[in-house]
Amino acid sequence: MIGIHIVCAHDAVKLAETLMRLLEAEEHEVRLSYGRQSHGEIEAAKASEDAVILIWSDNAPSQHYMLEWARQIPEARLIEIARTLSCPRSTRKAPAIDFTTWRGTRGARAWNTLNDRLRTIARGNEPAHPHQKRALMALGLASIAAVGGALAVRVNDAPAPTQSAELEPQSLIAVEDPSTGIGGPLDAIEPASVGEFDIAPLLAPRFSALDTNAAPQLLEISEYSAPQIRDATLMERIGGALNPLLGPNDDSGE
Repeated sequence: MIGIHIVCAHDAVKLAETLMRLLEAEEHEVRLSYGRQSHGEIEAAKASEDAVILIWSDNAPSQHYMLEWARQIPEARLIEIARTLSCPRSTRKAPAIDFTTWRGTRGARAWNTLNDRLRTIARGNEPAHPHQKRALMALGLASIAAVGGALAVRVNDAPAPTQSAELEPQSLIAVEDPSTGIGGPLDAIEPASVGEFDIAPLLAPRFSALDTNAAPQLLEISEYSAPQIRDATLMERIGGALNPLLGPNDDSGE
């Protein structure tokens, strides 16, 4: 979003206010100047980076301040709107935008053209990208990568240190002297793997086997004797006779 300065004559103030309201709704910073008092703001507008919109209405071509705005404002920041067919000719590259049929609505051809011009001015006001710094950084990274690659190749190509095929005399004397405690020649034999041994699994039975041929050991018990049952008393007989739940044969005394 950029700053916008709208300049017009008195007969185009209503149109300028409509443009100002719509442009502020799109988050632009908009100022409005009209009449002869706008002539004193030309120097400040020349020093700023704001886009200047000149509205050529019916009375604007005959006003001296409008012609001065068109002459002194840089062409890269100047946008001219033609509200009349008698728009004055100038040395501008971009033609004036035809707003004769515009009715204050967005999306119209004139409005879209105005937005395109504003975007072009906004891109021109953007600071230049630091391409030179990026190029220097890329060159430095490439140099570091090249030095690292060269070091890696040099390390990989360096010959490995060779060991002497013959032992020193002192080592030979120590090996051949039996008083040193050093054993004789050693034959290293690789042990067999586990799969080469035929080892039967060891079973640890939890219970002893049962001998079915042995005679069973039975528990000795005493001889059974039936308990002695006494005869029913008189009261038991009377109670049993009066009990309705007992049948006629349930009397224990008979």
